Amino acid sequence: MRQAPASIAGDLALLSGFGATQDGIDRRLFGTADYAARSQFVAWARADGRYVTQDRAGNVFAMRAGRNAASPILTGSHLDTVPTGGPYDGAYGAVAALWALRALDADGIETECPLEAVAWAGEEGSRFPLGCLGSSVFAGLNDLAAVEALRDDDGLTFAAARDGETGLLRDVPLRVETRAPSAYVELHIEQGPVLERRGVRLGNVTAIAGQRRFVVEVTGESGHAGTVPMSLRHDALGATAEIILALEAEARSCSEAVLTVGRLVVEPNQTNVIPARVTFRVDARSIDEAQLSRLAEAVVAQAELAGARRGIRARVEAIERRAAVAMDGRLRAALAVSFGTLGVAALDLPSGAGHDAMCVATISPAAMIFVPSAGGRSHVASEYTSPEDLDLGVAALARALIEIDRRTAKEH
Repeated sequence: MRQAPASIAGDLALLSGFGATQDGIDRRLFGTADYAARSQFVAWARADGRYVTQDRAGNVFAMRAGRNAASPILTGSHLDTVPTGGPYDGAYGAVAALWALRALDADGIETECPLEAVAWAGEEGSRFPLGCLGSSVFAGLNDLAAVEALRDDDGLTFAAARDGETGLLRDVPLRVETRAPSAYVELHIEQGPVLERRGVRLGNVTAIAGQRRFVVEVTGESGHAGTVPMSLRHDALGATAEIILALEAEARSCSEAVLTVGRLVVEPNQTNVIPARVTFRVDARSIDEAQLSRLAEAVVAQAELAGARRGIRARVEAIERRAAVAMDGRLRAALAVSFGTLGVAALDLPSGAGHDAMCVATISPAAMIFVPSAGGRSHVASEYTSPEDLDLGVAALARALIEIDRRTAKEH
């Protein structure tokens, strides 16, 4: 069993070796690297004397006992990455949760509520087509049976992957019951440039942007690239390009929204053959539900327009819908008090990225703490947060857990 390292930066450096590639870190749910990362999380937690469990969605929990048997105050994030991920997104919050509990141990602080560190499963949606997978099952937003039927790009179901060699951890007991936490606080890198540009080291998140995701399948007609006149073509890729550019323009006209198109699959994907079919995914986000609905309507409308112009068929399927979520005002006030005890200024700001906190917030008061991301970079190998800011985030989280516990105990 590995001894506690000298810094959280050291832990994150160690984790970055699990799934390292020349393009970043590829640590998708229930893969070999993800299994190794979850196993390391368990080893660290057990070295600190925590009781560790897991659930059927793959979430891993490490408990620190409190004076009473109240529902725990939960803190953590995720260990999985996008295929070209960096070392801090998600992993920082999961590991920092262990470090914050360790800091309370070192100071001899007892809490009224139990405290629980969590490593959520499949937040990125990089393997199975559902973001915040583990936390959405935990919160009851998605039924486990439906999630078990999800398939990855190779056709393997979630259930088969979970029950395979690199699925659930072999030496960790299953939870038989899940209770809504008394509160939830998630520490995360900002993944954007706001804190750095404002010269502020801590963020108190106001809300998390809502998300709409779609799969669009554009079907045209294949043919010889040299013999079919341009006027007679039904090029699926050309139609796709029109749809994408129109959606980009629509998003640019919104004041508080973003839209991204990714993962294009072109068939037959040959230089000398007119594309017959293109499948792509759309990700739209905003803290303004009206603008989010406007973008969702645009996806359908632009697909229909391209079909009429080019004589192709475009089918739109909505695969994910999450409403914008405001963070709990009482917890945000507790964070503000905690930041004040550190003598560090903080900035109120929204999160454009989705987080597990948006799912947990449907069953429990939830809040988030941000630390700066260098250059605003994230989901890339060059993702970076200074060791000083990593340590500050842990200190802020530890203070926040104490303050939230005090207020929770007083309310009950």
